[in-house]
Amino acid sequence: MEVKFLNQDFIVKEIAQIGSDIAGAKIMEKKAKIIAFKITNLPTPAVMILKQEALSVGGDFATPKECILVEKSHYDGILFGTIGQLQRVIAKLSIQPFGLKELGGILKKHISCKEFSQKIMAVINVTPDSFFKSSRNSVQSAITQIETLIAQKQAEIIDIGGASSRPGSALINPQEELERLQEIFKHIAKNQLFKHVQFSIDSYNTLVAQNALDSGFSILNDVSGLKDIKMIQLAGEYQAQVVLMHTQGTPQEMQNLTNYKNLFLEMDEFFVQKIATLQAYGVCDIILDIGFGFAKNMEQNMELIKNLAHFQKFGYPLLVGASRKSTIQKILNKEAEDTLSGTLALHFLALQNGANILRVHDVIEHRDIIKIFKAYYA
Repeated sequence: MEVKFLNQDFIVKEIAQIGSDIAGAKIMEKKAKIIAFKITNLPTPAVMILKQEALSVGGDFATPKECILVEKSHYDGILFGTIGQLQRVIAKLSIQPFGLKELGGILKKHISCKEFSQKIMAVINVTPDSFFKSSRNSVQSAITQIETLIAQKQAEIIDIGGASSRPGSALINPQEELERLQEIFKHIAKNQLFKHVQFSIDSYNTLVAQNALDSGFSILNDVSGLKDIKMIQLAGEYQAQVVLMHTQGTPQEMQNLTNYKNLFLEMDEFFVQKIATLQAYGVCDIILDIGFGFAKNMEQNMELIKNLAHFQKFGYPLLVGASRKSTIQKILNKEAEDTLSGTLALHFLALQNGANILRVHDVIEHRDIIKIFKAYYA
C-alpha cells in the first residue's frame, strides 16, 4: 500500500486518472476544493442563521468568539466549504431574511466564474520619461520591436503608449502625444499588422485613441479609468475592447489617494458603475485591470494579488500589470532595472490567483513562466 498526499488543485485530475465514471467525477469535483469568503458587517440574526446553514451541509462560518454573547448588532465572519456545500448553502439562503438572500446572490456569482486563457500584453513605450529607462523607445526602435514580437509570436497583445503614467507624471498635451505615435500608427495601418496581433492604445486622450482605432487598433487601455465619457462613446462607436482599470485622481496625485475605508468594496462599486455605463453605450468586451500601483500602496497592491480571484465574479478577464513597479522595487530594495526576477515571481502568483493577462516589459521571460504555469496545471 502506498499513500500520496494530493494538492487540492489537482484532485479532480487524479480522480480522472484512476478511471472514475465521468458523471461521478463531476459530482466529486464539487467536493474536492475548499473555498472561503470573508463577510463583513452581517446582521447578528443573519450570522446565526448562516452559521447553522453552513454547519448543516458540512461547511462552517467562523465568527468572533464574543459573537456567542450577541452583544453587537453586526459581526464579521469567514464562510468556507466545498463548492458543493456552498451551493447548498446558497440555495437555502434564497428564502432567508436579514439580507441573506442578497448574500446568496453575491456568493453565486463568485462560484459561477468563467474561465479565460492566459495572454501576454507587451508594453511598448514611445516616451522620454517612462519609469523603466530600458523601455523608452524611439519611433524606429518601437517599430522594430513590434515587428520582432509579431515574427516571434511572443505576445497576443501589443500595448503602445506615448505618455508616461508613472507616479508624479504630468498629463500630456494630446497633440504632442499623437506626434510621438503617428508614424507608428501609419506603419501598422500600411502593413496591416493588426491582422497578426491585437494592438492596444495606452492613452487617456480621445484624439490619440481615435487615431489608433482608425489605424487598426482594437483595444482602448485608458489609465484614467475611463474618466472621460467621450472615451466610452468612442469605444461604443468602434466596438472596441476596453481595459477598465481602477484608479483615483491623476498620475501626478494618485500616490496621495491611497486611503480607503474598504479597498475591495470601493473597487467593486467603481467596477459596477463603470461596467453599467460601458454597457449602456454598447461596450460589452471588457478587460478588468486592478490598477496595480495606481492610487494604491505596497500593502494594498499585495492584498489585491493575494485576493485577485475576488474580481472574477464580474465575468471578465483580469489584467495585472506589475512589471518592475515600485512595489517590487521596495520589496527587493532594488531599482527598476534589477527587478525582473521579482516581477516574474509576482506575476506567477497573479496567474495562480486568477490573472488572465499580464502586461509586461519582458516578453520572452513571461512567455516562459506562462509555459511553466500551463505545464504545472496540465
